[in-house]
Amino acid sequence: MTFTKQHNILSIIVLCLALVIPAITAQAQELNARKHGTILDQIEFSNLKQQQKTRVQEILDYAFQFRGVPYRHGQSSPRGFDCSGFTSFVFKRFGINLDRTSSGQIYDGKRVSRSDLQPGDLVFFNGRAVGKRIGHVGIVTQVNDDNTFKFIHAACSRGITESHSTETYYSRRYMGACRVVE
Repeated sequence: MTFTKQHNILSIIVLCLALVIPAITAQAQELNARKHGTILDQIEFSNLKQQQKTRVQEILDYAFQFRGVPYRHGQSSPRGFDCSGFTSFVFKRFGINLDRTSSGQIYDGKRVSRSDLQPGDLVFFNGRAVGKRIGHVGIVTQVNDDNTFKFIHAACSRGITESHSTETYYSRRYMGACRVVE
């Protein structure tokens, strides 16, 4: 290859770099402007979110160990649970003390809207008589894109089971949710 051809190729490469580098720098600055905190802050936040996910998964795994345990009014042991007995028993295993009643547990965490639900959140429903009083609680196990969710709870008829928020009984009775695991 002649010197002129090498010089032309080198000139083209330099010209391309001169055009590409400012564009890449601008993209990096734009991305950085969208992020919050330093890279170390972002890594720490990411690690914190991962730890939270892991903890929630441990809680759910523990809760599912009791699937099929019968419903027993006023009980909170592996021999039988009522709804708030189940949630308080499960969370206590992870150092989170909840009120013993479903109507009290709604105050044990930070209220969250239905559109912000996450696995591990507590969900609350009216009791058998539809009204304004909380009478049932469960733990969210899965959240769908359409704001429906699954939850594990102590059902009077089936004991510890997983139900879906679209089931007629629960869809009419949903009252709210709170987050006890941050």
